[in-house]
Amino acid sequence: MIRTLTLSLVSALLLSAGVPAAARGDRDQDNLREAAAQGQVIPLNRLIADIRSRPPYSDMTYLGGPQFDARRMIYALKFMDGSQVVVVYVDARTGRIVGRKP
Repeated sequence: MIRTLTLSLVSALLLSAGVPAAARGDRDQDNLREAAAQGQVIPLNRLIADIRSRPPYSDMTYLGGPQFDARRMIYALKFMDGSQVVVVYVDARTGRIVGRKP
């Protein structure tokens, strides 16, 4: 009985914690679309094409699933270099590469 109650409470807490993050993600995407429409950021498909045209990324496979940090206005783009995943951080306003892992 206590175990069931504990599992139920933990599940409820985990589910309620995820709701604000999902809502925030939707707002980020809405803000991003609006900024792109107003010309404040470079459209994602243009950014990806630009990065893919630059060495060494032109020799890598783009993995898709970009992530966007709305506070910093930075995209994280994932590429496969041989057997290693490379994450490239790109400023959404300028298209400039601002970081890379590894």
